Amino acid sequence: MTDEKKTRVSELYDTLVEPEENEELTIKEKEILHTDEADFNSESAEELPVQEKPLSRSVLSYYDNRENNYQDLLNLIQDAEKELADLKFRKKLMESDFPTLLNDFRDVFLNREYEVSAIAKSALLEYFTFELLKPLETHELQLSSNDFSTWETKHFTLSYRLINDKEITFNLMMPTSDGKIRTEKIHLMTVYPETMKVVVLNDAVLTLLADCYQHHIYTSGQNSLLSYEMNIVFAHMKSLGFTLDDNLLDNSRPLDLSFNLPHLVSADTLDDIFITTMNNPKYDFKKIEDDHYLVKLENEHKVELIQNEEQNTTRLTLNTANSNKSLIEFFGAYPFLVSLALK
Repeated sequence: MTDEKKTRVSELYDTLVEPEENEELTIKEKEILHTDEADFNSESAEELPVQEKPLSRSVLSYYDNRENNYQDLLNLIQDAEKELADLKFRKKLMESDFPTLLNDFRDVFLNREYEVSAIAKSALLEYFTFELLKPLETHELQLSSNDFSTWETKHFTLSYRLINDKEITFNLMMPTSDGKIRTEKIHLMTVYPETMKVVVLNDAVLTLLADCYQHHIYTSGQNSLLSYEMNIVFAHMKSLGFTLDDNLLDNSRPLDLSFNLPHLVSADTLDDIFITTMNNPKYDFKKIEDDHYLVKLENEHKVELIQNEEQNTTRLTLNTANSNKSLIEFFGAYPFLVSLALK
């Protein structure tokens, strides 16, 4: 086609289609194309959901092991924290005085406000009982290397035991001589930290007297030393705030004691007492009436006994006037009267 013909065709096209219409047509075509593309993408998103690849068995096992290891680590941390707290508590015990130990005893055993290890409980009980017996340091007080939970001194041993987390019992043993053996310890006293009370068992004192004067296991000198040293301990316990009821081992006051013996005093015993008093000008033996006797001793000390044959009992009264004595010390001074208290 010649240039002249091309020019004429172009002019003819321009007369049939105006420039504004051509431009609008072009824009509409572009808008239609964009709309179709958006619809296609939306439909594709709905029709083709995302599919996750399932985890393999080895991957699941890895996560399980990792979780287990994590829990084990938490448990180890918890155990370590408990152990550290327990060590700090034991360190605190070593630095504590008696009032602090008493509070710890109440918190751990009585109120159970917090839990500690068995080692810490044992240490608390050891330090607490040491504070109770502290005056015996002058008599070589130390933990026994032979017996568990036992304090030993130069003259005797005291084993301690916590009962029902409330009370502490002390059992006594003294060395024997001449082949004599005591197989069982003597329950001497019980300490109650909750009520701040100490109970000394009178039966223990009577057992000591029998072991000395009847069975000849202990000597009167051993009994006297025990009485002397334990009374120092009793005075110390009182200074710590404990109270003690009247007992046969206490020598902090004059002896003024009356009690019923579960037997009658034999005629032989009365005869022996009568002979002894007659041979000593400081003593006197009087028969007040049938089955009623009075023995006068030095320093206005006296013994009175009234027998009741119907009940097979004897009422025994001991009085030391103004002299402070325990029953052991009293019978140590007047051994010929011991048979009155023993069957």
